[in-house]
Amino acid sequence: MRSSEPGVNGLTHEQLLAVASPHRLLYIEAAPGSGKTTVSTQRFGLHRFARTTDQRAAVAVSFTRSATEEIRSQVLQHWGPSALAWPHRIVTLDTVLYDLLTHLLQTGLLQWPGNHQELEVLDTWRTHLPTTSTRRKPVLALEGTRVITSFVREAKPGSQVSAEDFATAVSQGRCTHDNVREVLQLALHSESVCGSVITFFFATIRSLIVDEIYDANDLDLEIIRLAADAGLNVTLVGDPWQALYGFRGARPDNVPRLISRQGFERSALRTSFRWCDRAQESLALQLRRKERTVLPIGSARDVNVVLAGQWKVLWDTDPHVLPLAIKPRAGQFQEAACTLLLNELVQSAFGQHAVFVNDARITLGIRDDNTLAELRPHLQTALERLAGQQDLGGIWTTLVDALLTKMPTKPTGKHERTPLTGLKNLRTRLHVAREQLVPGLTCHQAKGRQWDKVGIRLEETDAAALLNGLDPGNEHHRSLYVALTRARHLSLAV
Repeated sequence: MRSSEPGVNGLTHEQLLAVASPHRLLYIEAAPGSGKTTVSTQRFGLHRFARTTDQRAAVAVSFTRSATEEIRSQVLQHWGPSALAWPHRIVTLDTVLYDLLTHLLQTGLLQWPGNHQELEVLDTWRTHLPTTSTRRKPVLALEGTRVITSFVREAKPGSQVSAEDFATAVSQGRCTHDNVREVLQLALHSESVCGSVITFFFATIRSLIVDEIYDANDLDLEIIRLAADAGLNVTLVGDPWQALYGFRGARPDNVPRLISRQGFERSALRTSFRWCDRAQESLALQLRRKERTVLPIGSARDVNVVLAGQWKVLWDTDPHVLPLAIKPRAGQFQEAACTLLLNELVQSAFGQHAVFVNDARITLGIRDDNTLAELRPHLQTALERLAGQQDLGGIWTTLVDALLTKMPTKPTGKHERTPLTGLKNLRTRLHVAREQLVPGLTCHQAKGRQWDKVGIRLEETDAAALLNGLDPGNEHHRSLYVALTRARHLSLAV
């Protein structure tokens, strides 16, 4: 169904019912474009200001920084800065997990190497420490109540830090969000730890809103269960058709079990405000009904963005598509340097940043904007040379020399190795006029966003799935569904 944009004439009836629901435990299922963020924003504000004598926090969480920032910006717009005065906050669930681990360390229920009680938590090791390809992955484990370093053997080789570097960093009070999760997953086998988590929740939080609940893994769901057991107001918001993070351990099939066992009341947002064209509305209904679907065919120049399941697919398509991330698979240094080059091109073409530019800066040790500004002439010169027919090896060597002068520590490994595939991909895009380039994103990066016209790069398996009807139990199909419901007016196969 279509309607006018929410917020112009206030909330719709179904939105109002969801926002103002008196139930302590509430699950809101939200279709694409149904005002999910609006409802989460309004419900957060309602709980934040409802009981001024209760000093505990109203907290909203999501699983990515972009989704969290979207809710935060809308809360500030609708409710003002006082809505987020401490202790009230909108953060990633990883932040809450770190708070829990800190609580367990400070109460002595767990002990960290070196007796650290506060930690520096990184997104990933690979942007801070050298890696090698191996099946041996360093992890954290528990020996009684002591956190120790260990390892697991992966099914396939991956880029891992060495056991020695890992142990040293951990002893210095550093870890990643994944390491925090490893420790908590093991610690929650203890009844005393579970009891302490419940006590912590009861003492510090009165309302918890969880966005994109179908992105939760088993640990996340257990933490939410403990929050419900602590007597918090818990609101879950999500759509089973848009669960995309199985590769990160998400367990969408377990969400209905949590909802049922804890006795969550249900509410639904079915009316979409996204569709501005009958054809797009019809497409969305067809997909949801698992019906046979055939997309009209177009070109990259007919759309505002092109989506695909993987970055490689985007680089292998029409040169008019400029993907916002580059993965040359030639090494950490090469990937970071190519990302900086891509960032210059993306800024020039679209006025925005490449997706992983901050990771690239961390890898190269570029801590401040001044250093990056000093590097920009070298990056721009490299792009100018790439646009011509100069030797790729020579271009790379010159760029590496410039980067090394600005890096605080010299990289280990084969940083001299020329990332031929990455540089060739950039060269093909430099042969297209800037105004004719179209951004390319993966379905995962596109989640939660919308454009007027969207192109989807369909592989053979995608086309076959559409012909047979999408199955919401298949993550690949859900990824397709997300891509096909981003357009306001038109979705095209490109």
